Amino acid sequence: MIRFSKKEILNGEAVLVEFEIEDGVTTPKEAFSVELPPVPYGKGVILSGRGPIWFYGRLIHHFHPAKWVAVFDPRIGAVVVQSHTKEIREGDVIEFMEK
Repeated sequence: MIRFSKKEILNGEAVLVEFEIEDGVTTPKEAFSVELPPVPYGKGVILSGRGPIWFYGRLIHHFHPAKWVAVFDPRIGAVVVQSHTKEIREGDVIEFMEK
Protein backbone atom coordinates (compact mmCIF):
# COMPACT_ATOMS: atom_id res chain seq x y z
CA MET A 1 0.00 0.00 0.00
CA ILE A 2 1.19 3.51 -0.83
CA ARG A 3 0.01 6.41 1.32
CA PHE A 4 0.23 10.06 0.34
CA SER A 5 0.07 13.28 2.32
CA LYS A 6 0.37 16.81 1.07
CA LYS A 7 0.75 20.26 2.57
CA GLU A 8 1.39 23.76 1.33
CA ILE A 9 4.87 25.11 2.03
CA LEU A 10 7.07 28.04 1.04
CA ASN A 11 4.38 30.58 1.93
CA GLY A 12 1.84 28.83 -0.28
CA GLU A 13 4.10 28.81 -3.36
CA ALA A 14 4.53 25.02 -3.36
CA VAL A 15 2.94 21.77 -2.28
CA LEU A 16 4.96 19.07 -0.55
CA VAL A 17 3.71 15.65 -1.66
CA GLU A 18 5.06 12.95 0.63
CA PHE A 19 4.56 9.25 0.11
CA GLU A 20 5.20 6.15 2.15
CA ILE A 21 5.32 2.63 0.79
CA GLU A 22 4.08 0.13 3.37
CA ASP A 23 6.89 -2.30 4.27
CA GLY A 24 9.10 -0.36 1.83
CA VAL A 25 8.09 -2.65 -1.07
CA THR A 26 5.73 -2.07 -3.99
CA THR A 27 5.11 -3.58 -7.38
CA PRO A 28 4.68 -1.82 -10.71
CA LYS A 29 1.06 -3.01 -10.77
CA GLU A 30 0.34 -1.36 -7.43
CA ALA A 31 2.42 1.78 -8.05
CA PHE A 32 0.85 2.49 -11.43
CA SER A 33 -2.70 1.88 -10.25
CA VAL A 34 -2.64 3.98 -7.06
CA GLU A 35 -4.51 7.26 -7.32
CA LEU A 36 -2.18 10.23 -7.02
CA PRO A 37 -3.23 13.27 -4.96
CA PRO A 38 -4.48 16.36 -6.79
CA VAL A 39 -2.41 19.53 -6.57
CA PRO A 40 -2.93 23.07 -7.87
CA TYR A 41 -0.79 23.26 -11.00
CA GLY A 42 -0.14 26.98 -10.52
CA LYS A 43 2.28 26.10 -7.72
CA GLY A 44 5.50 24.14 -7.44
CA VAL A 45 5.49 20.51 -6.29
CA ILE A 46 8.14 18.90 -4.10
CA LEU A 47 8.14 15.11 -4.02
CA SER A 48 9.46 13.27 -0.97
CA GLY A 49 9.55 9.61 0.01
CA ARG A 50 11.54 6.41 -0.25
CA GLY A 51 10.69 4.55 -3.41
CA PRO A 52 12.03 3.07 -6.62
CA ILE A 53 13.30 5.36 -9.35
CA TRP A 54 10.59 4.15 -11.75
CA PHE A 55 7.92 5.28 -9.27
CA TYR A 56 9.55 8.72 -9.13
CA GLY A 57 9.40 8.68 -12.93
CA ARG A 58 5.64 8.19 -12.73
CA LEU A 59 5.27 10.98 -10.16
CA ILE A 60 7.36 13.47 -12.12
CA HIS A 61 5.44 12.68 -15.30
CA HIS A 62 2.08 13.03 -13.52
CA PHE A 63 2.93 16.35 -11.86
CA HIS A 64 4.65 17.81 -14.95
CA PRO A 65 1.87 20.41 -15.56
CA ALA A 66 2.79 22.07 -12.22
CA LYS A 67 4.73 25.34 -12.27
CA TRP A 68 7.83 23.31 -11.34
CA VAL A 69 8.65 19.91 -9.84
CA ALA A 70 11.47 19.13 -7.42
CA VAL A 71 12.65 15.96 -5.69
CA PHE A 72 13.67 16.16 -2.04
CA ASP A 73 17.19 14.99 -1.19
CA PRO A 74 17.72 15.10 2.58
CA ARG A 75 21.41 15.91 2.10
CA ILE A 76 20.92 19.14 0.13
CA GLY A 77 17.25 20.12 -0.22
CA ALA A 78 14.71 19.88 -3.03
CA VAL A 79 16.34 19.66 -6.46
CA VAL A 80 14.24 21.10 -9.30
CA VAL A 81 13.93 18.56 -12.11
CA GLN A 82 11.50 20.42 -14.39
CA SER A 83 10.17 23.96 -14.59
CA HIS A 84 7.74 26.11 -16.56
CA THR A 85 8.98 29.40 -15.10
CA LYS A 86 12.08 31.55 -15.51
CA GLU A 87 12.26 32.22 -11.77
CA ILE A 88 13.03 28.61 -10.88
CA ARG A 89 15.25 26.53 -13.16
CA GLU A 90 16.19 22.87 -13.45
CA GLY A 91 19.07 22.19 -11.08
CA ASP A 92 18.05 24.86 -8.56
CA VAL A 93 18.05 23.66 -4.97
CA ILE A 94 15.17 24.81 -2.79
CA GLU A 95 15.85 24.75 0.93
CA PHE A 96 12.94 24.15 3.26
CA MET A 97 12.12 22.37 6.49
CA GLU A 98 10.51 19.06 5.51
CA LYS A 99 8.62 18.45 8.75
